[in-house]
Amino acid sequence: MNDKRLISQLKQRDRNALGRVYTQYKTEFFKFAYRYRADDNLLEDIYQDAIIAVYENALRGKLDNLKSSLKTYLFSTGKFMLFKKFRDTKEKATDKDYIFDQTEKAVITDVYEDEGPNGYQEKLVENFKKLGDKCREILELFYLQGLKLEEIMIVQGYDNKNVVKSQKSRCLKSLKDLIRQ
Repeated sequence: MNDKRLISQLKQRDRNALGRVYTQYKTEFFKFAYRYRADDNLLEDIYQDAIIAVYENALRGKLDNLKSSLKTYLFSTGKFMLFKKFRDTKEKATDKDYIFDQTEKAVITDVYEDEGPNGYQEKLVENFKKLGDKCREILELFYLQGLKLEEIMIVQGYDNKNVVKSQKSRCLKSLKDLIRQ
């Protein structure tokens, strides 16, 4: 079943569609998220929260013009929830903990649909990993998840949206500079 139809069914509060999304991606999500060294109970909670967030965003119409696949959106939502949990408990996933494997490469490739990433996109992904955690998170929240500056301000714990706007601008400039090198 294609993503647009699935999103449409979610918008109609179809519990069977929600169940299909839940079961279809659960095993892959766990494989994807294990690299962050979280235990099964935490991953189960994060996955359920991510499913609920995707469902609620579908109901609100936020997924109507989704640029990535539903799977990519779900995985990035879960990843940010996991990072937020780490940040809240002062546990950080470090670069040593992060293992870029074939699963994530498949997820990133999925963003570009069947065309596959071009040379610029590959440089973008490669250099994106070089950014600090805060920069990566802000850019992913804004560009991949489509959150507004006010929403990012709340998620990240900033005092006002101008700080978020400035930080996003600096992070984007850093990414562009890395790509140009």
